[in-house]
Amino acid sequence: MSDGRDDAQDGLAIFGAMMLGAILGGFAALLLAPKPGDELREEIGKTATGAKEKAEDLKEQMTAKYQDLTSRVDEHLQEHREEAAEAAADLGEEVEEQIEPN
Repeated sequence: MSDGRDDAQDGLAIFGAMMLGAILGGFAALLLAPKPGDELREEIGKTATGAKEKAEDLKEQMTAKYQDLTSRVDEHLQEHREEAAEAAADLGEEVEEQIEPN
């Protein structure tokens, strides 16, 4: 049974791969564009800075979502642990009552 953490990590990995692909595609487009070297280097620098800022923002958003998800999963699991412990104690009492000689 999955507790949600693997899914979140898979989502982060997919998201990271998509961002890397977008950045590499942007650089390829810049390199293939017919511009003088100085303009090209300046545009690459601006694009790289913008991509870095966007990636940092998205990383913060994904980290916050991941932390929220893990805390909700932990709360949910804790509730079920308590319910299971109560059910086990009740069952243990029932078994003891049936085993005791009358």
